[in-house]
Amino acid sequence: MSRNIVIDAKAIRKSYGTTEALRGVNIAIESGEMVAIMGPSGSGKTTLLLCLAGIEQPDSGIITFQDKNIPELSDSERTILRRTDFGFVFQFGQLVPELSALDNVAVPLLLNGVKKKIAYDQARLMLCKFGLQGKENNLPGELSGGQAQRVAIARAMIIKPKVLFADEPTGALDSFNSEQIMDLFVSIAKNNKTAIIIVTHEPSIAAHADREVIVRDGLIK
Repeated sequence: MSRNIVIDAKAIRKSYGTTEALRGVNIAIESGEMVAIMGPSGSGKTTLLLCLAGIEQPDSGIITFQDKNIPELSDSERTILRRTDFGFVFQFGQLVPELSALDNVAVPLLLNGVKKKIAYDQARLMLCKFGLQGKENNLPGELSGGQAQRVAIARAMIIKPKVLFADEPTGALDSFNSEQIMDLFVSIAKNNKTAIIIVTHEPSIAAHADREVIVRDGLIK
């Protein structure tokens, strides 16, 4: 059976000054696969995620997505990629504090030129899908940690990304909410065929993934 690889990275190197963060990393991620990237602080795991997402530029290597080498794309092309095919969830959600939950989820569609009514109708449906009906008008500060993170995931998924990048997505949550968020990720990978790449230092979180990748000293072990 052929593998449906959505991101294929080869020989990725990245240094900050004299510090080698990545030293020739190879990794391939399949559609619908959830991969947990683990490793101690300073191992290079977040740098790897940022390079795969086109946020950081590697010093050398190839990162293929849909027959395109991401490092060779222009800044504007990478920005478009992150608006149309890549979703992002971070430890503290990074919701816009002045915007309601509904506004936060609608923003990616509005930025992509979707008409306002359609964008808000889709955002409302997405919030309902993630169990947030009745919270549409709440500001992020009026939500619990688990609710705010679900809003962040709804915002990431509203564009139907092919890849979802998550950097310590449960790091600020208690164990109950962490389990709920991870169950949500499992469902997204299975039902949407979205590839999910999660950086975490928690074995209990990584256990939900299809595969664990250990990064140490800039290399995959």
